[in-house]
Amino acid sequence: MVKTVDVVVAGAGNAGLAAAAATAKMGLSTLLVERHNIPGGSASSFRRGRFEFEPSLHELAGYGSPGNPGDVRDIFSDLGVNVEMLEVKDAFRTIVTGPEGYDLVMPVGIENFVYAMEKAVPGSAESTVNFFKLAGDVGRALGYLSSGQPDPAVLQKDHINFMKVANLPAGPVLDALNMPPKAQQIIMTYWPYMGTPRGQFSFVLYSLMVYRYISMSAYIPKNRSHDMSLALEQAIRDHGGEVWYNTEISELLVKDGRCYGVRTRDGSEIHSKQVIANFYPDRAFAGMTPPNETPKQEVKRANARTLGMSGYCVYLGLDKSPEELGIKDYSVFINTTPDSDEQQKGMYTLDNNDFFIMNCLNIDNPGCSPEGTSILWGTQLFAPGVWDQLKPAEYKAVKNRVAKKIITAYERAAGVKISDCIEEISTATPVTFARYLDTPDGSIYGYHGVKWDAMLPRIMGMRGEQWIQGLRFAGGHGARTMGYSSTYINGYQTAQLAAQEIKEGR
Repeated sequence: MVKTVDVVVAGAGNAGLAAAAATAKMGLSTLLVERHNIPGGSASSFRRGRFEFEPSLHELAGYGSPGNPGDVRDIFSDLGVNVEMLEVKDAFRTIVTGPEGYDLVMPVGIENFVYAMEKAVPGSAESTVNFFKLAGDVGRALGYLSSGQPDPAVLQKDHINFMKVANLPAGPVLDALNMPPKAQQIIMTYWPYMGTPRGQFSFVLYSLMVYRYISMSAYIPKNRSHDMSLALEQAIRDHGGEVWYNTEISELLVKDGRCYGVRTRDGSEIHSKQVIANFYPDRAFAGMTPPNETPKQEVKRANARTLGMSGYCVYLGLDKSPEELGIKDYSVFINTTPDSDEQQKGMYTLDNNDFFIMNCLNIDNPGCSPEGTSILWGTQLFAPGVWDQLKPAEYKAVKNRVAKKIITAYERAAGVKISDCIEEISTATPVTFARYLDTPDGSIYGYHGVKWDAMLPRIMGMRGEQWIQGLRFAGGHGARTMGYSSTYINGYQTAQLAAQEIKEGR
């Protein structure tokens, strides 16, 4: 069987869904192919007993309110995606239990955040204000970069502050702002959402994320992230696109340097003018392209990259309400040290990883579980390969040990008792994510953003850098890097580039 379309999108993760919805809306015949029987990848949900759990989404940045919309809300609106979203009322609670410890609740709203920071760290207000001003400059510059082919002269003239920090990690920029060390630690609380600490994290990417969270608040879908995935799938169909489930792609069809479609595991061929791959380049160039058509430059780049972190989650359905338990916070970041570089070191071990995030969904989504119950989930990050050290016989005991450690540490740090009211418990390790997402080492963050491979060089090269013509990649490993918001934006922008090439006859 041979089917011909304008665009085939391989993979129904966040970026793939956004890309397929966008190309279909632009009038291109579009086919989305997914190996699972449901869309979404990590943006899904699952049930245990009477509880429906959210696999991975903590909060969605860049969504915003109707009066102050962000990129993601604008994209959803353009694609006709309707999802009921709920605002997260506070930014975060951060608890450090070690000698330099503190316990702080930080609010949303830039003025509120600056006030709380000054109260926690006297003398920090000016540097915090300057951080948000610079973050605003970064956002405007990235908007210009994403709008078309940027003019270096315009960047130098109108976005000079952005140019000064464009290729710097967060640490040196925060130092240059004369931000006190404790204030830096507090403002770096969100770093695990991108999996890169202060000394390595691109200031551009990090400041943009913090600016969005604090200035626009975070949002969560009332009916879990699976609701967003289903709404995007419906948008694809509404715009005339097709979706095939239970269909795995085994090969990218490439001839004379051009990708002209895909072959599925059952031998069917889908020919297209453009292919958008919502999977890692590692996978594409390690057996999915003919050896004589595999670009050496792309293989070298894939081999030079380092995979980002993977996740461990323990999902808890409790038979008591948050009020009964004394839980008041949606997100709590907990560790024994406030130093993000030290936190990351623990993520290269199984037993010395003390950092985790605990979420209570009921705080900002009161109807998410039956009356008198609660949904909590704890998340830890692990470096690639850490869980590969285990022997199969050790796996179950270790994953249960990590769950118990998270539960006990949360009880001690937050001062609540949950271990005696657990009705349902489930865990997901990097092995789980690798099996379900089909990502290397279960990576959920794409590639580690080092200087040569950070957000800015990826965006600058997004338009023209194609070693195989007609093939583009979209996802957490793409130009906008990792995170739910970034993948939706990346999928949408990749679709626009693919559509432009089709229009130009390339």
